[in-house]
Amino acid sequence: MLALELQQSILNSLQNLKSLDVLKRLFWRQLNYERVNQELSHRKLTDAVAYEVKGSPLLLASGGANNAFHVIYTRLKSEELSRQGERNIVNHLLKDHPYALFVFSNKSQSRWHFLNVKYDNSPQKRKLFRRITVGEGEQLRTATERISLLDLEQISSNASPLDIQTRHDEAFDVEAVTQEFFREYRKTFEKVEGLIQGIEGDESKRLFTQKLFNRLMFVTFIQKKGWLKFQQRTDYLSALWEAYQDDDAISNKNFYRDRLSHLFFAGLNNPQEPDIVGINNGGFFKELIGTVPYLNGGLFEQGEDDQNPKIIIPDDCIDSILHDLFQRFAFTVTESTPLDVEVAVDPEMLGKVFEELGRRSSNRD
Repeated sequence: MLALELQQSILNSLQNLKSLDVLKRLFWRQLNYERVNQELSHRKLTDAVAYEVKGSPLLLASGGANNAFHVIYTRLKSEELSRQGERNIVNHLLKDHPYALFVFSNKSQSRWHFLNVKYDNSPQKRKLFRRITVGEGEQLRTATERISLLDLEQISSNASPLDIQTRHDEAFDVEAVTQEFFREYRKTFEKVEGLIQGIEGDESKRLFTQKLFNRLMFVTFIQKKGWLKFQQRTDYLSALWEAYQDDDAISNKNFYRDRLSHLFFAGLNNPQEPDIVGINNGGFFKELIGTVPYLNGGLFEQGEDDQNPKIIIPDDCIDSILHDLFQRFAFTVTESTPLDVEVAVDPEMLGKVFEELGRRSSNRD
């Protein structure tokens, strides 16, 4: 199967991953692992592990020489995917399955973790847990691209389990995703910077563009927390954009002027109680920007450039940021540790982006 066909096929599976049958099809047919479908003995589970697990873990598939690389699925009793619970289960299963990919679902099989374990280079050989999350509200392009790298046809059906494990370690490499995000961020930043109108001076334009990206990226993180709603949807920016696109009542529309400026300066930066969005039972502003919280911080304070009517941010700018950049990557607000990280863009990326853009500015100057 060609790479693009494989990715589209995997994307379809991840979008419909609500049952074990879809997971089986993903590994048996699309990623070319050998079918096993064998329950692991529940009696061998420790009490702590058995407490977390619904039923028995399933040796779903295998691959490589002597089928020594294993794919193990575990359904948890809880609707929450507990990272500590997953680590307990993995630490137990690794004793008998040293080369393995672990897949977890919550009880209703609406949310999934694909979990890879890599050992670091320290003398202690500490375990590094790396997760890819799949489920409602998740951007699946990163997951699709990384999981497609697990195709055994690309690795060799007779590869050693260590070779397959190494390929899995590469697919779950957070740094590779981070570097790709930086590349796409720079590309989109330069495009948007060139499209913004009405600002004199390269430095002023760069700072204004950076502020726009900072604000939208921050909104992207807080929508992951479920703090923003538009027409009952928590994929807030997508819902806001689609409603704006469908609104034909206004001529000469502009998304930044008509929606985002109200979100930034009348919603997120409004300290009144009840807030302005709640006036008149939700009235005018709720129709424009939905339900938003007041955030006590300086990011959404209105500066002189924000009040300058000559500055125009065309819709192509926002379209590029939302769809060419943000929708290409998974975002997470789950707190990471050096040993347990989501394969996604996390809030620490904001600081890293500032440093990266600062270096780019210095080099350009």
